Amino acid sequence: MNLLRKGIFALLITGLIVSSCEDDDTIVAPNEGDGGTGLTEITFPSHAITVKIEDGDGTIVTVRPQGLGVTSYVVDFGDPNSTDDVITITEDAGTATYDYPNNVEEETYTITVTAKSNQGFPDVVQTRNVTVEHKLTTLSSSPSSPTILDENVYAVFSDGIEIDGAFTAYTNKLSGANFDSDDAEYNEVEVGDIKNKVIQYSRLHNTIAASITFDPVIVIADVFGTGSSADYLHMDLHSIHEIGIDKVKITMGGKTFEQTLESDTWTGIDIDFAAEGITQIDEITLELATGGTANNEATLNVDNIYLYREPLSVPDFTFDDVASDFDVTFTDASLLATSYSWDFGDGIGSSTDANPTYSYTDDGMERTYMVTLTTTNFINKPTSITKEVTVGGPAGPINPEILWGDFNGSSGDVYPPWKIANTPGNSNPFSGSSDGSCTEYDGTETGSKTRGAKWSSGNSADDINGAADPDDTRYAYQAVTLSPNTDYIFEFEYAIKTGGAETNSVVAAILNGHYSDSDVALASNPLVEHIGTEAKGKFADNSCSGGTTVKLQFRSNSVGEVSIFIYAFTDVDAFVDNVKVYPVE
Repeated sequence: MNLLRKGIFALLITGLIVSSCEDDDTIVAPNEGDGGTGLTEITFPSHAITVKIEDGDGTIVTVRPQGLGVTSYVVDFGDPNSTDDVITITEDAGTATYDYPNNVEEETYTITVTAKSNQGFPDVVQTRNVTVEHKLTTLSSSPSSPTILDENVYAVFSDGIEIDGAFTAYTNKLSGANFDSDDAEYNEVEVGDIKNKVIQYSRLHNTIAASITFDPVIVIADVFGTGSSADYLHMDLHSIHEIGIDKVKITMGGKTFEQTLESDTWTGIDIDFAAEGITQIDEITLELATGGTANNEATLNVDNIYLYREPLSVPDFTFDDVASDFDVTFTDASLLATSYSWDFGDGIGSSTDANPTYSYTDDGMERTYMVTLTTTNFINKPTSITKEVTVGGPAGPINPEILWGDFNGSSGDVYPPWKIANTPGNSNPFSGSSDGSCTEYDGTETGSKTRGAKWSSGNSADDINGAADPDDTRYAYQAVTLSPNTDYIFEFEYAIKTGGAETNSVVAAILNGHYSDSDVALASNPLVEHIGTEAKGKFADNSCSGGTTVKLQFRSNSVGEVSIFIYAFTDVDAFVDNVKVYPVE
């Protein structure tokens, strides 16, 4: 048995004398005298059949029979699938040539040569078995490399991204894939200057298929990690019709797809997992599609098999917590976002705006909330980010709001904001009075008195040490929140009627903290305090010259929680107006 590969094969059938040379057997025909005075039969001995192997690229076999008493030869090349493999030679030293098909990787054929004579001699038959190993056609092209960012690709079979004539391999690459599976011929070749690896599946005739199997199976929902799914599978396919197939069937995840191929052109296909309902892949099967044609070696070339996802959005945001204690403006800083979903972390608020402003509940306390922004990409896949946002307290505004600092309201309006929760004295912090300052809260001179707060002798503390009369002492109290560790001015106006005791005074202080009990507040050490003793009469006395303006500088504590505390020692009427706290310029 001779193994013929990559060459033009010559089967030489001659006479009786055989001589051998280094490369091939040369057959020399005997002359007529060696056989007697005349031929009585066809001279065609068995050893006249020889095979010569030459370098080349093909599966062509050539037969050249020679003998005596022969007028024709019938050469049957033994291809069971052809009716064109029987050739008759009528001329002397003629040849018969046959091109075996490439639809199998290796095949043994029996070549039968029948010598015939027109002299009535019986036919003489010789046979020779030859084994033909077919080689695949050299692949000369490869597909373009993927351009998707590395973090969005999970490679099954791909060299990676081509950069400056070299490949950069993908970080995520599948292991446990068997490409040499099923009954098609598998070959992996390197193509081009950068040696791109390409799979060749050949002999895809009829029911012959190629299967790529995976162990473990590919779970689509977890391709990029637990709970991080892929969106698509990509695959590049190529075939030359005269030696390949024109239509391929692809089966995976219980779904079947068919793709028509243009001859000698790479075709990329993308399969949408969500649209097709594919949740896992245990194998990918490639075969000739229904109605497709397989020619010769029936080769299908495959490259760039990978799973990928659409680039996810990258959520990010900044926020402004300076303009107001509890009103926060959020500014989107996301990438690739097509929608927004905000959770403001208080169990109440949410928004779908790109740049929302949210008002948290103002309870006077510092609060920290975990704010979450969820954005989606254009196929509606979500990505989230969470940041800590602090409101109130130290995150509050540098300019505090003093409620009814001008006392310009009825007693029912102004009492609640100025009242301390627990006081041993009168439940009202002060009396409302029309004898207030001649200056408005914004500094405008009115020329006449406005409303203010009033302490009469019956509302006074008992002595200069501040001991409270359980029945009478009134304390005006208001908690405020400032920016921490910041310099402020405490400003107010007071007036005391003339003709009273020299010890008459109005006491105003900034306390270091928030309080709920007047006794505890009174016993605390204030950040700043003023005891006003000037008695110039009411504010409006002497052409509005009766008031005294006080400005005290202090520094807020580390949390910004302070309180205003005002009371009086007096046996005559005393007044307070235009209480302010503002930062030092």
